[in-house]
Amino acid sequence: MVPSLSTSSRRTAMEKQKTKFGHISRFGKASIVICVFIVASILLPDSPDLVIIPDGDGGVDIVSGTGRFLTEKNEGVTTVDESVNVESDAETNADPDAVVSEAKSEATNEVESKHSTTASDDNNDESDDNTNEPDVELMEICGRKTATSIPKPKQCDSSIGKHVLLVEKWHQYGRTGNNLREFFHLFQYAKDEKFDTIAIAKTGWLTEAIMKFWYAIEESYEDWQKKFEEAFCVKIISDKKELKGRDIHKITGRDLFYFKSPEDKKTKIDNQKDLIKTLFQSYNEGNGVDVYDKPVEDMCSAIDASLGEEKSTAVYSVIHSRKLEGQGHKLLEKTSEVTGCDPVAALNMDPDYVKSILEPIGMLDHPILLISDGENPDVFKRLHKDPDIGPQIREVPKESSWLGGDMTLAIMS
Repeated sequence: MVPSLSTSSRRTAMEKQKTKFGHISRFGKASIVICVFIVASILLPDSPDLVIIPDGDGGVDIVSGTGRFLTEKNEGVTTVDESVNVESDAETNADPDAVVSEAKSEATNEVESKHSTTASDDNNDESDDNTNEPDVELMEICGRKTATSIPKPKQCDSSIGKHVLLVEKWHQYGRTGNNLREFFHLFQYAKDEKFDTIAIAKTGWLTEAIMKFWYAIEESYEDWQKKFEEAFCVKIISDKKELKGRDIHKITGRDLFYFKSPEDKKTKIDNQKDLIKTLFQSYNEGNGVDVYDKPVEDMCSAIDASLGEEKSTAVYSVIHSRKLEGQGHKLLEKTSEVTGCDPVAALNMDPDYVKSILEPIGMLDHPILLISDGENPDVFKRLHKDPDIGPQIREVPKESSWLGGDMTLAIMS
């Protein structure tokens, strides 16, 4: 979300901006591409609008919060519910080319439709948080205030119904970005198909993916199970015997990843907003363990180490640098055919590219934090040498940098 775009006239100017790296396209507040970025608009709904710059990598460069989040993540330029993550590894059997193809298709549809729907979406996008009402308690994450209210407790049926949707411990598909998408799709699928109960294996890919960042076991397992089940209206299953006599439908990570709901976009977005707020209602702070008794890490580590005592008020930007395990150029070339953006700019993160985004909104006068996969150290070196960026650029300390900490740093920028 861009602080300088708080009026209609300023929005229009930004919508039409074009740089040598490609068009800057403004999407609606709720149209964010992956889970990490979805959260920024949900936690800061009253901030000015989000600007998304297609990066030619199947993804985008993103402006978020009071600062700028520049990323070369390889997710499709899609709506919240249709985000695509093409991260691949040897264990998932994911086909990057197939996913890129889907991302390209969805990106084309989005680019063609967004400008015709943005105005009406904005007019109808009333805050679901009622943050202007008196006595509304707002969420705070890692010492930084948000503009969204704490989610209301859900009214869940504690019994196990006749028709059960089961996520087993096996059949993971992809890594973190994929798994979070699959988590959101799980609830939409259950709703669309009218299942009575969502059952999740106690030890399995989905609980592991979620508990890496949220809902650690801090006291007893029984307390955690009750808390998790009541937060999401699901059942945690230790033994399939608990489902005896039920009509069970098993679903895999891959099935969830590619699931597309026919429900209208606004309803899907509202559903996912609630899920994301519920996740961040119990973010890990380095206390407790997961279901495998593995200690969890601190989601606030990067914010605490990078911003210190100024973390509650600091205005900053985040640059996310990745080489995508050597696949970056291939993915950029494929998707640049759709977006028309520079095929290497988002990978190289050259000073001119960064300045073309940060300078117009005055963010070169504030800290610029770099998070990366460590595969391309030249990015920091180039930015540090630049006379404009150099005084503000800094790397997140390695001992405090990990996926969850970096993600929270970016989300809360």
